[in-house]
Amino acid sequence: MPRRPLVPCSAPGCSALVERGRCERHAKQVRAARDERVSAAKRGYDRRWRRFRAWYLAEHPLCEDCERRGRITPALEVHHIAKVADRPDLRLVEANCVALCKACHSRRTRRGE
Repeated sequence: MPRRPLVPCSAPGCSALVERGRCERHAKQVRAARDERVSAAKRGYDRRWRRFRAWYLAEHPLCEDCERRGRITPALEVHHIAKVADRPDLRLVEANCVALCKACHSRRTRRGE
């Protein structure tokens, strides 16, 4: 059976050739970073958060950013205005949350909001 053609490692700037994905060095880095990450529950996204999130999305079914632009898009994610890491006391406060679609939430997260 023929082998796949070799392609560059998917890590930015790496020129190592692999059959697919990342070279072994970068794959190890990704695994190490994943292993060091604190669990979602320890970051404040526990059962209470999941219940609050479900309630919030039922109360706010449309993306608030899209609505301001005149678009109607279902909200799939809840964004915290004040980050949970900075203000854990506000994680279950309705006034600190915004209902967003995936694209708008990713955009806000990328901007560091």
